[in-house]
Amino acid sequence: MLADAIGKMLPAMMAIALTPIQIVAAIVVLGGPRGRASGFAFLAGWLVALGALATVANLLVETLGEGGRTASPLLHWFQLAAGLLLLVMAMRLWRARPRSGEERAAPAWAASLGEAGPARAFAAGASTAAANPKIIALVLSSATSLAYLALSARELLAVTSLFVLLGSMPLIALVVAHATGGPATASRIRDLKGFMLRHNDVILAVVLAMLGVNILGNGISGLR
Repeated sequence: MLADAIGKMLPAMMAIALTPIQIVAAIVVLGGPRGRASGFAFLAGWLVALGALATVANLLVETLGEGGRTASPLLHWFQLAAGLLLLVMAMRLWRARPRSGEERAAPAWAASLGEAGPARAFAAGASTAAANPKIIALVLSSATSLAYLALSARELLAVTSLFVLLGSMPLIALVVAHATGGPATASRIRDLKGFMLRHNDVILAVVLAMLGVNILGNGISGLR
């Protein structure tokens, strides 16, 4: 049962891991005068907020799904809405993707984090997860896949923890690499920001579209 839950949530985990905004913001924080401490604070804020968001979403959908029994029609309508929202997001990302040779600038709010201390970096990490519509939609959509599984409280906690850990793995690797690496590592991290800004809209659009079609199909099937 636990393996089934992890497998069903894997696409959303990948989509969150590939979302560029938290990576770009973290790189800006790491480049500041207190980069090491602020980087770990940003990571902590992200993990706390993503964990809280995933917990609330999983508990909500577990309630709507009635613990693995026949799900309520409300859940299927929720799946329809989540699937359509993900498809709309995918379309917008695809249309907004950088064209050949075009450079994408970091968002203004992320660029302002270069002087952030640990407290501000923690708040920025938390808001990057909890106030990002893409992250919220992905967390909610992943939670809908648990509606038909009768998970115990312990299994739900384990699934939520793994979801947060695997969805945050690139960010964790980035912060740890900066803390343990030297100047060459710092240079590669700066180069990563440009790569993420150039290519991740396309990658994320494809992942969102695939996830949206899957969830939309589940909702339609449940309403038949």
